[in-house]
Order: sequence, then C-alpha cells, then structure tokens
Amino acid sequence: MKITPEILEKQWSSISYTDGGFLQIDTQHPLEWHIGYQSISQRTLLLVSDVEIGAIDSSKSMIVSRRRREKDKRWTLSFELLRNEQQGVFAILCCDVIEHSRSATNEEEALKLVINRYKQWSKLLELQRSGLMDEHRRKGLFGELLFLEKRITISDGSLSAIRGWVGADGADQDFMYSDGWFEVKSVGVSTTSVTISSLEQLDCPDAGELIIQRIDKVAPDKAGAFSLNGVVRRINATLIGDAEAIDLFRTKLSAYGYIDLQEYSEQKYFHARTERYRVDESFPKLIAGNVQPQIVSAHYELSIPSLTQWKEE
Repeated sequence: MKITPEILEKQWSSISYTDGGFLQIDTQHPLEWHIGYQSISQRTLLLVSDVEIGAIDSSKSMIVSRRRREKDKRWTLSFELLRNEQQGVFAILCCDVIEHSRSATNEEEALKLVINRYKQWSKLLELQRSGLMDEHRRKGLFGELLFLEKRITISDGSLSAIRGWVGADGADQDFMYSDGWFEVKSVGVSTTSVTISSLEQLDCPDAGELIIQRIDKVAPDKAGAFSLNGVVRRINATLIGDAEAIDLFRTKLSAYGYIDLQEYSEQKYFHARTERYRVDESFPKLIAGNVQPQIVSAHYELSIPSLTQWKEE
C-alpha cells in the first residue's frame, strides 16, 4: 500500500511520545521503516538496514543520525524534525523518500536512493521552508519550461538550449542566447497587466523579448491540460541519450526549487497562447539609466493592451 502524508499524520498522532517507542510502517519495501519521536514532540523517521550506512550531514530542518545496534549489528538511519511548524512538509518528505526508494531491488540500492533524495530535500528546504513552491512560482516555472521546450526544438543542441536558461541560476533575465535575451511571464488568459519585479529585469544593452505565457489552472480532465510534472517529464523524454543535458536540466530545476513531488502532478494547467513583445530602446520600462539615482529598486506593472506596437507576429 502506498504511504500518504495523511496516513503518516494519523499514525504519528496515535503514538504517545512519552512512551519513547517507534511504530513500524510499510512492510512492502526493501528497507525497514519506523516512525516515532526521537525526543519530546520531535517527529522522527527511522530506517533499519543490514547494509552499512556512511556519515550524512544534518540540515537546518533535520538532525540526521546513524548508528549500529549492539544487539543485532544492524544499522539505523534517523531523520529528526527540528521545527514543529514544518510537520506538514515533513510528512510529505517522509512519504516521498519512502516512495522514491520503493522500486529498488535491494537494500543497498534503496539506501542510495534515500540518501540522494534527502540531499535534494535538504537543498529545497533551504530555498523555501514550506518545501513546496507556491502557486505563483509553480505557474512561473510552467511558463519557463514551455519556452525552454520550444527552444530545444529549434536549437542546434539540447545542451546549449538548457545552458541558456540562466534565470534558474539567479540571472536578471530568464533566458540568454546568441540571438537575444528573453524574459518570460506567466499570466492568466484574461489578465491585462504584467509585473516587472526589478530595474534590472528589462535592462540589457541588446534587444530582447518579453514573453507572455497565457496559462490558467483547469480541471484535471480538460483536453490539452498538463501538470508541472508532466511538462518536466516531456522535456526529459526529449533529452534521452544526452546525459550531460539531462544532468544540467535537473540541476537547473533543483536550483529553481523543484523536485518531482506528487503534488505537482495533481494540479493541471492549460496553455492558451504565447505572446511576444520586442524590448528595445523605445519599449516602456524602468531601468537604472532612466530613473533618478536615488531610486535603487522598483516594482511596477505594464498594461499589456498598451504594448501592441511592440508585439511580434
């Protein structure tokens, strides 16, 4: 039976932390799993294995401990939650780690999957304490991935297309290529304005484009709708055979704050259309060169209907 966050929450609630015991869960798995309380009120996920476990660093959110039991010489690895306000995301993390390693054929392979997944989660929780991207960030990533997917089809190579996705690394623009730069914004189908979040976002010496992706959340059964995970997997499929491109794509996704959680498969989106606007010297924008020097940052909105003279066909 698949473990869900709701099941784990109920099982944790059934344990009295004062008893100091652990409850075994999920017997249909290569590893032996338990949940309980390592210390007063601190929820803990624990696995038991016959395979030796190497040292693993703890994180700001979790204490990770390993030890070898004297009685049966088996190894244990525990993940102890430090922040009670993160109990919800910790339940999601535990389920994800268990499910991610379920397909392993032996304990050694399962342990590698567990440790790698924990490291992904550790980085993710440093970026966003909730562990999950909010709706605005999900929709933004969805739009950028659609643009990247299109770019891969017209580029000389997948690797160069992915390298150009510089916004994932914190650059001012989302994409940078030899033929120009591109800033991607995801808005609803009927939205009439787009937000520019800094003086640097449209500030580049070369001409570029503002790409507006018209995207809306829709019912799961709508024809032509896709989930965030669905688009990621679709791009992954086009990269098969190019290990370097796949590794870089995954690194970029991780930097963005994404890992393939079940939650990102449930919500579906429909992409209605893409609008492209030429950003040149005449384009209406606030940049460091045209504002008073006392203004060091700005956040403003552009009226989309007023941009028709810059619209690309």
